[in-house]
Amino acid sequence: MPRIKNFLIRSRTNLKRKIIRFQDNSIFYFSRWIFFGVLIGAIAGAGAIVFNSLIRLFRFIFQVGLAHYYSPRPEFMGQTGAPSGVHPIRWVIPLIIMLGGLISGILVYTFAPEAEGHGTDAAIDAFHNKDGYIRGRVPLIKMLASSVTLGSGGSGGREGPVAQIGAGFGSVLATYLGLPVPDRRTMLVAGIGAGIGAIFKSPLAGAMFGVEVLYSEMDFEGGALMLSIIASIIGYSVYAYFYAGFNPVVRTPMFAFSRPVMLVFYAMLGIFLAFAGQFYVRFFYYIHDLFKKIKIKPHFKPMIGGALVGIIAYFFPEIMGVGYGWLQLAVLGKLTIITLILLGFFKIVATSFTISSGGSAGVYAPSLVIGGAFGGAVGAIFHILLPHLVHVSDIAPFVLIGMGGFFAGAAKTPISSLIMVSEMTGSYGLLPPLMLVSSITFIVSGKRSIYRSQKKNRMESPAHLKDYLIKPLRRYSVSDAMEGGGNASAVYIKPEMPLYEIVKIFFNSDFFMHPVIDKNGKIIGIIKYDTVKNLMMTSPDDSRTAKDLMDSSKMPRIKMTDTLDIAVHNFFRKNTDELLIMDNDGNYRGILRKRDVLLAIEEGQKQPYGQ
Repeated sequence: MPRIKNFLIRSRTNLKRKIIRFQDNSIFYFSRWIFFGVLIGAIAGAGAIVFNSLIRLFRFIFQVGLAHYYSPRPEFMGQTGAPSGVHPIRWVIPLIIMLGGLISGILVYTFAPEAEGHGTDAAIDAFHNKDGYIRGRVPLIKMLASSVTLGSGGSGGREGPVAQIGAGFGSVLATYLGLPVPDRRTMLVAGIGAGIGAIFKSPLAGAMFGVEVLYSEMDFEGGALMLSIIASIIGYSVYAYFYAGFNPVVRTPMFAFSRPVMLVFYAMLGIFLAFAGQFYVRFFYYIHDLFKKIKIKPHFKPMIGGALVGIIAYFFPEIMGVGYGWLQLAVLGKLTIITLILLGFFKIVATSFTISSGGSAGVYAPSLVIGGAFGGAVGAIFHILLPHLVHVSDIAPFVLIGMGGFFAGAAKTPISSLIMVSEMTGSYGLLPPLMLVSSITFIVSGKRSIYRSQKKNRMESPAHLKDYLIKPLRRYSVSDAMEGGGNASAVYIKPEMPLYEIVKIFFNSDFFMHPVIDKNGKIIGIIKYDTVKNLMMTSPDDSRTAKDLMDSSKMPRIKMTDTLDIAVHNFFRKNTDELLIMDNDGNYRGILRKRDVLLAIEEGQKQPYGQ
């Protein structure tokens, strides 16, 4: 073991040296990012294969083996593939979903509590608030727990775990190589894109989703887009070539938008989906907060959620699992209006019980099913009311447009949502109405999002806080702050000055420290207010001089020519509110305080930019 450990340490050190050396050459710099993108994409694609295989395994064990239940399969055009004469054992369905919730809860809360819920939100939180850091065990626990949840019949999606697999690997790789925090965040985003691009077989939408889902407003993590594109392409290629094939996830005819009058009906669909999406978000987090109040160990809460889902599934098994098979049937027009409405509503309820109770699964796929079901129901109602305008052949496009529009409003991802539907169905013929509906749901749905960890924009993100603080501070120097703040030099103290005179100086001073300067004009130390105060309280008759009281080891200094971003950095790094100002010759010129920096910026904002 020691030999293996030493080998790994030497390998990592050599690789880090090569990377640092490559940064000096632009060709090697970009080659490095291509290599990282390929590596992240390959791991995300392989993770998607393993994860999907585990879901099928647990689905065979729980649903087929124990309950004899076969769900519709999109690859079978909505058929179940069940042997003739086999009927589901209804009373077993609630039990297997409860069991899946129990196993998932024990796995998550024993080994990686941050893997609970929907994984994409955890990756978003890691980007904004944790310097892009994800523990290496999290993706593995997430994959196993989610496969049990979905395989046993819990209502959820596959994108969260796969996104967390890709994001986790990108984060772990960057941490292992000792890359800076911005690079780790970039690799995390690329991992999200690779996971989504693979599992939905939609490389462009996956790449866009990774950079778009971080913010609830129309803002993007543009610096990660190219790496995300590379990783998403590789992830999609690995997953499709070795496992799922290159056929679209949902099989549809080649639709084309040719009647502008339909935009009126699509717009009304968009308004309805915006309110439905907000109901989804509010109900989801209402159940989440409700389960937080239950006073039992969190390990058992997903079992309770599973029991509630099982009760619904006993009467309406269409809500079990991911639900793409039912979506395929909706596209083919084989579901009634009542079934579509019930599917949309109970899918919201079941997904909330499954995930908000602490179960492990994603929210993207259920959102597509919910939106598709509501879209199909609205299209069918329009056909009944206005058959001469909305034809039977128009109902299927409502299903597809509902898929993208619903999630665009619920998750605040309008661009990736419309691309996602186009790639999942293999048809771009409905792009204009998809754009319209996604825009309407994004605007009308308000500020709430299914991803609570999203920030409004880059300015609100802790990941970019320094970017927006440093640039304005670089416009001003320490000398500007001295002038703007009206700051005079703090009175200096001679080395032989007795304590009682030092007390007088601090009594008439606005500063918390004063420099001690020798006869040559050089600073040899500082005396702090706290030091003098403690002496006066313990030994007021002390006859010691400034030379005896001064501290010469920690003198926070800054130059007159330094910019204020350097000053702010020194305030925090040296844990002080005041800095000694020196000129280029090392002579004392004054003291810079935090409030002087604020006054300088306020004064500068009154002047036209550039003056």
